[in-house]
Amino acid sequence: MKIIGIIGGCGSGKSEVSKLIQNHSNAYVINADKIGHDIIKKDTKAYKSILKVFGNDILDDNGNIDRKSLGKLVFSNNEKLKQLTSITHPIINEKIAILIDEIIKENYYDYIILEITALGSGKMYQLIDEFWYVYCDLEVRLVRLSRSRNMSKETAMSIIEKQLTDNEFRKAADVIIDNSYKKDNTYKQIIKYLKG
Repeated sequence: MKIIGIIGGCGSGKSEVSKLIQNHSNAYVINADKIGHDIIKKDTKAYKSILKVFGNDILDDNGNIDRKSLGKLVFSNNEKLKQLTSITHPIINEKIAILIDEIIKENYYDYIILEITALGSGKMYQLIDEFWYVYCDLEVRLVRLSRSRNMSKETAMSIIEKQLTDNEFRKAADVIIDNSYKKDNTYKQIIKYLKG
């Protein structure tokens, strides 16, 4: 069983690449963002820690954390972003490491695909066999984010600028997938590297 970490910035198409791998092979996909959404649900440990730091202004009418409000706060302030990640990342890391252990014990899948935006330390990262960097031209990313998430260019750029640079992703990568073109082109690259 091979564990592949899919890395890349916002709008690069990590989810698309993960789905294409899943469609072609016997793979289990773990999306770190989705786990991140789950751990901040009402009354969880992370939820309480986030409210202590950021206050109740980030809550919606039902008392849930409004991720858009929280996002506006942290992506305009590096210090606040660090505070948030110091709360959420260790919990996400731990949950994913436990999930990977469970999947390995099942011994059913050929691949575990782990979709992550950032790189870090901890057991989760040590379990990864290969890092695949999903590259995409900036202009294509901005168009995709506008269409799929109704995100303005300014908002998209404020998020992208807080993430790793292209060079940093490339240094960490074992494989680079160029996802700037049509899906067929991306698919051919995936098949090539899975066979390799």
